[in-house]
Amino acid sequence: MTNRDTRTGAYWRGWDFLPGIVFLVMGVLALLLAPLASLATGLYLGLMLCLAGSVAIIGGFANIGRLGALLVALLGLLSLFVGVGAIYNPFAGAVSLIWLIGAWLLVGGMFELVIAIGTRVGRAWLLAVAVCNIVLGGLIVSLKSAEAFLLLGYLVGISFVVRGVWSIIFVGRAHQFPQLSTQGAL
Repeated sequence: MTNRDTRTGAYWRGWDFLPGIVFLVMGVLALLLAPLASLATGLYLGLMLCLAGSVAIIGGFANIGRLGALLVALLGLLSLFVGVGAIYNPFAGAVSLIWLIGAWLLVGGMFELVIAIGTRVGRAWLLAVAVCNIVLGGLIVSLKSAEAFLLLGYLVGISFVVRGVWSIIFVGRAHQFPQLSTQGAL
């Protein structure tokens, strides 16, 4: 079934729904196969660290005469080392990632709590966010490694499902509005 696009007047077949549908399907699969999603996330982390580390090493040595170039190269070497470790053991990479997220929530929540005490505007909301982050961060960092590993897969699945649903809704709504005039739009 084809529809006429209200923005362009052309026939529209719905292909722009495809990314949202793919995210939705991948999210459901990640929720059903949380260990596999966690392993994939651990491998992805390792690959990204290796790529970023390699680029930093090359950039650091290419600019070796400049201030900080050696530090950039050393940081790249560290990233490459950690990335290879995460690829070699994606379980450890995934668990480390979720524990780092937990630590970030815990420490960030403590900072937010201090800020909330010293502010008047939005204090109640910031206190609520701070307490939520402290509790969630504390729960995450106290998880055993197997539990933390599974949690990462579930979080990835939830994120993909939400992103897919949002994308589908956004595309559907975008096709309901006529194209804005380009005169004065920018």
